[in-house]
Amino acid sequence: MPNLVHLSRPHYFSGKLLTEKDLNQEQTYFIEKFKRHNRSLHGFGVVFGLKVSTDKGKVKISAGMALDCAGNEIIIPSIQTLPPPSFDSKSAFVTVKYSEQCEGVVPAGEPSTIVESFELIFTTDNQNKGHRHLKARWLSCGKDHGLTLAKIRQGKTGWRVDRRYRTPKIK
Repeated sequence: MPNLVHLSRPHYFSGKLLTEKDLNQEQTYFIEKFKRHNRSLHGFGVVFGLKVSTDKGKVKISAGMALDCAGNEIIIPSIQTLPPPSFDSKSAFVTVKYSEQCEGVVPAGEPSTIVESFELIFTTDNQNKGHRHLKARWLSCGKDHGLTLAKIRQGKTGWRVDRRYRTPKIK
């Protein structure tokens, strides 16, 4: 059962003094409402693209979009190329994680913009393990963790994508 909470938003009226708290509350309201929609109606997984391949010892991830278990949209706008994993293992999982980057510091010393971004990492564990699916839809756990896109294995000729691994997909 997902964690259900009531969301609140500011009530505006003539003469009300707008504060930083009001504006932040409004931002939080819409962000959380959108994420709850994604988690509840779509689940988690790849929406389109994000194909993993190997070429000349490097790992490539195509452009695409995914939803993580927290309901965040993860956008990779162009092909990404990574060096092979550096840890000592015969297999690894290619994982994408939602992140935010602060930009544009203003005189008050605070960033003026938050840019939604992503991190691509290699892990030794499958971040999707233990998740259930129902009628071909992967059910979101609601927690903030990476989304495993592929499993790669090291063979005699280098790293290759394990075709037996099934990437969660949004249908």
